Amino acid sequence: MRYYKLLEHTADLGVTTWGGSVKDLFINSACAMYDIISDIQFVDPLISFHVKADGLDKDELLKNWLSELLYYFHVKNMLLGRFDIEHISDNNIVSLVAGENIDSKRHSLKREVKAVTYHNLKITKKGNRFQTNIIFDV
Repeated sequence: MRYYKLLEHTADLGVTTWGGSVKDLFINSACAMYDIISDIQFVDPLISFHVKADGLDKDELLKNWLSELLYYFHVKNMLLGRFDIEHISDNNIVSLVAGENIDSKRHSLKREVKAVTYHNLKITKKGNRFQTNIIFDV
């Protein structure tokens, strides 16, 4: 089952993500971001490590955490495909993520996500699920 849908946006790329809990929403947002970059189903969880982030509220926390995850693509030349949240509060998150170094023989890159933006980023509860829109600078 898909955990996100693409949004039409003039210059950038957006997604709507959802989850039954805030934790699920964060995980699904990370999966959506990395699925935009490459097919995460082909990313093996060979290397795992903790990623932490802080924010003034849950919206900023999501943006900051996704930006930390994106760092591993840009600086460490990695694709991430597994995201487990060990702790989440209104202001901080501790996650255990896993992925592997990019292998041009096995991974095809679809789009480069340059940054996560604040544009229209607001976590809301709709019915029995949490939802947000995220705009990526591509």
